[in-house]
Amino acid sequence: MKKRELNLSLLKDSFKTLKECYADLSSQQDEKLKVYIKDSCVKRFEYTYESARKIMSRFLKKEYDKTDKDLSVNNVFREMYNLGYLKNFENWVCYREKRNVTSHEYNLEKTYGIIDIIPQFIEDAEFLITQLENNLEED
Repeated sequence: MKKRELNLSLLKDSFKTLKECYADLSSQQDEKLKVYIKDSCVKRFEYTYESARKIMSRFLKKEYDKTDKDLSVNNVFREMYNLGYLKNFENWVCYREKRNVTSHEYNLEKTYGIIDIIPQFIEDAEFLITQLENNLEED
């Protein structure tokens, strides 16, 4: 796939801001400020997850001629896992579930539960980005 066909810049930019925000949360001592940073981390998780999901779907459509009908969210994750672009299928299903909690339930306790999975999400998203970049470089 040619680089111009799959632009990773939005995903990479959102990923970078998530990492920075999570680092700020980890180093922050002021509890009041931590609340605001947690809110920001959750939002950045949401848009990084959405960017990753959309990129994966676009990639499968362009590279493997998949259709929207083929690509339910879990099928996107399953395909990407089977192709070696994701380390763990179940993690991405969990990220989807957590994302749905933030956008549908408006439960602050559950929303802040996302903070616990962000380190693993950062690792998994970084792996995805690296794999996609490697694929783009091969062509």
